Amino acid sequence: MTPIIMAQNAMRGLVTDTNNTPLDGVEISFNEEAVKTKSNGQFIWSITDAPSKTIHFKIEKSGYYSESKKVVVEDALDTLLEIKLKPLQNPQSNYIITKVKIEEEVLNVMHDKWGDDFKHVQYPKQYLNRVITLNPGDDIQDAIDKMHDAGGGVVLLKSGIFETGDLIIKSRVTLCGDGRELTTIKHIGTGNFINQVPKKKLTDVVFKDLTFLGGSDTGSGLNLRGDDNDRHERLMWQNVTVKNMGSHGVGISRVNHIIMDNSIFQHNGTRGGLHHNIYFLFVGHVLQSDCDMSFPSEGKSNKYTSAKYVLSQRCVMKEGKGNGIQADNNMAGYLFFHKLYMSNFKRVALWFPCESYYNKFEYTEDLKWVPQHVILNKCEIVNNTWGAMWRIVRGPSYVINSYFDNTNIDMGLLKCDVKFEHSSFKTGNQVYTDIKQWPKDVRILW
Repeated sequence: MTPIIMAQNAMRGLVTDTNNTPLDGVEISFNEEAVKTKSNGQFIWSITDAPSKTIHFKIEKSGYYSESKKVVVEDALDTLLEIKLKPLQNPQSNYIITKVKIEEEVLNVMHDKWGDDFKHVQYPKQYLNRVITLNPGDDIQDAIDKMHDAGGGVVLLKSGIFETGDLIIKSRVTLCGDGRELTTIKHIGTGNFINQVPKKKLTDVVFKDLTFLGGSDTGSGLNLRGDDNDRHERLMWQNVTVKNMGSHGVGISRVNHIIMDNSIFQHNGTRGGLHHNIYFLFVGHVLQSDCDMSFPSEGKSNKYTSAKYVLSQRCVMKEGKGNGIQADNNMAGYLFFHKLYMSNFKRVALWFPCESYYNKFEYTEDLKWVPQHVILNKCEIVNNTWGAMWRIVRGPSYVINSYFDNTNIDMGLLKCDVKFEHSSFKTGNQVYTDIKQWPKDVRILW
């Protein structure tokens, strides 16, 4: 096994428009790798072990002319790269979604290990010819209803704080702001922030460029319960912040085709350990890119229960009182984590317990209750009490070019079939052939 050495150097940059306003969600790419700017317009580009002496960055954002920038690596390490983008003269471009570029390495590894088995997401359709523009104090729900009834459209929220009670989201609506640092929707209701029309399928919904701020009595940020025979489909979050919800930041079940791009889901779940930043239940075809699900208040960063065909690239999860990720239950599998960074979870960063959703407190070793086909590629799992504790994960499943350095165990594997390629485990792994060997300080069901 060849140990990997994590990048020690990085270039930092700032992307603004021609008025020096920081730009959120700008993609900076080179050689099929990419990063995105955050709401302050800044980005960090990590330098690999054998960097090119010169990098030719491509800089892209919907609504702006693309730019390229030649950077001499040695000269750029101690300076802030400043890049300006010129806007297009098309008002629609401000609320058109940008498709996520999946890194070429991800697609190559997927094909090499799984063939063509992984099924990717579908994007929501947007209806851009109808737009209602709102200012603080205007009625958001009324605008959503009008756009839905008209066949679809955009509800554009200008800068400011919009206070609202419980909302009902409807199909074919794009809810867009002026930027998540500029447009905030503050919940002052007593139920869930956003609900669905009961017993009605929801399709083609976009949340873009705004912040959802929970209040003292808020339940979930988004609460959806679909029908297994006709699931909700095609939801997307792009350049969005969801925070301070009492229950889940996003809690959705029986939904297919979910995209979360360059978004923050933090400080959610104040009501207890069963409430998480993100909770997926019976979902399929998920793409999470450049998202930060750190600081879950009481529960987990992300719970994937019965989640199938999940791709997470360049996501961050830090600082939790319990486990970071939990993946379990039937219909789960094909989970691919690329450049995932997880640190400072008091229990297990990656917790795959082989747990029946319907009988959580009875131990089972039935394969159907745990994800099969899991890949960790170029992930960094550090400074957690336990890095990963997996049971009956088989596959084929792989840990590739990843780095683990945790307090008690890096990976604990019970009756798993996981292959390791070019990965480093500083504390070390434990392999168990019987549940009686399981560490006494790690609960069977947590």
